[in-house]
Parts: sequence; structure tokens; C-alpha cells
Amino acid sequence: MAMYKNRSKSRKNTKILMGVIIGQLAIIIGLILLIRTNSNSINSSSENPSISSSEYLFGIDISHYQEKIDWSEMRTSHHPIEYVFIRSTMGINGKDKRFKENWESAKQHHYIRGAYHYYRPDENADEQFENYKSTVNLDEGDFIPILDIEKESKFGSDSLRNGVLRWLSLAEAEYGVKPMIYTGLSFYQNILKGYVGDYPLWIAAYSGKHGLKNEEWIFHQFTEKVKIKGIGPTVDGNDFNGGIEDLKKMCMKYVAPIPGIVH
Repeated sequence: MAMYKNRSKSRKNTKILMGVIIGQLAIIIGLILLIRTNSNSINSSSENPSISSSEYLFGIDISHYQEKIDWSEMRTSHHPIEYVFIRSTMGINGKDKRFKENWESAKQHHYIRGAYHYYRPDENADEQFENYKSTVNLDEGDFIPILDIEKESKFGSDSLRNGVLRWLSLAEAEYGVKPMIYTGLSFYQNILKGYVGDYPLWIAAYSGKHGLKNEEWIFHQFTEKVKIKGIGPTVDGNDFNGGIEDLKKMCMKYVAPIPGIVH
């Protein structure tokens, strides 16, 4: 009889222990689900789509500073992203370490894409263009080549402008289109204005559109604080000064080979 009572007590204790374990597991699972739900809620609400709500066509520009991008997640963004500018190269030998990945992903996810070269003002313009040319393959539907110029040269403004114009002329000869220039508003007005008037202009100015009223801008980088799903760091936001058909005119076109001429 005593043995039976001990067994009964042991079974009862085992049931109690199992109940406690099951209860604790249920609590843990519930907490995990709650954390995931809150995390998803935070991720979906952490965007700031109001920043891109305007009459202009919106796009972003990225480099390896945005780290690894989840392009599928980015495709669900509440921002109306039409196009993506991607840094490709820097100076005579610098290459953005995520360019190839970003370049291919942008096309796979059906964004209009553009590749820009960061111009180092004290390096040879010909070699800088060769770096861009050897890295970037522009297809039909991609934006025209883009030169990013932001800093003065230690050799002076004339040397800088000559180098910039040299890069632009090489690009035009290679791709058959006039490249676009990216620069800051004050840098453009103080250094470049009057020398590069034939080229489309992408201007960075974070104080609003009023500063651009006397400039013939095509793209306006108006903020560096865009929050987008799939991208950890904030991103630069840009407006296009025109409609969708105008945007397509900023892209490379297919040119059929001329019979008898090797391209």
C-alpha cells in the first residue's frame, strides 16, 4: 500500500511538473510571437512616406554606405520609388563594393537604374573615365552616365573644370549621349555654372525648391533622411522635374548597328 501511494504521488508530481513546463513553453512562444509582431509593426511604420509625397517623380540614390539591401522588402515600400541611382566608381581605381550587387538587383526588381562616378578632383580625368567605362555597362532603359562632382581641386578651379569637361566629353563620345552632372547647389553656382550649361543637372539642395528657382535642374536631391523598408541606414531622396515620359527620355536608347560598321 505504501508503495502504491508513493507511485501515485510521483505521478502526480510528474503531471504538475509537466504542466509547469508546458505553461512556461506557452509563455515563451507567446513572447516570441509578440516580439515578432511588434518588430514587423515597427519595420512597417518606421518609413516616412510623407517625405516623398509630392507632384514629382521620386527616387533614391545608394552606395555601399547603405550596406546590404533587402530588395524584395524594399519593393513593398510605401515610398513611390521609380528610379535608383547607384554609385559605381570613384577616382581612377575606386569601385563601390556593392555596385555589382545593387546594379543587378535594381534591374531584377524593375527600377530604372543609373550609375554614377564620384570624381576625385586631383586625379587624372581620362583614367577616371576608364574606371567608369570598364565597370559600368549601360543597357537600353538605364539612365545616361552620371558624374558626381563635389570638391574643389588643389590645382585650382580651372584645372577642376577642365578635368570635369574632359570626363564628360569622353563619356559623350563613348555612349553617344550627354552625361548628367550631380553636384551641390552652392558648388554649382560658385564653380561650375557657366561652364557646363549643356549638360543635364542633378542638384543637391536640402533647403527646398525655392533655392532652385533660377536653375534649370532635372533632378533635385532634397533630403538625406528617407527611411525605407529593406534598407538599414537612411537614404537620399530625389525629385524628377517632369513626367514619366520625360523620365524615359533621360535613359539610354537602343541604337541599331549600321550595316558594315563594327561597333
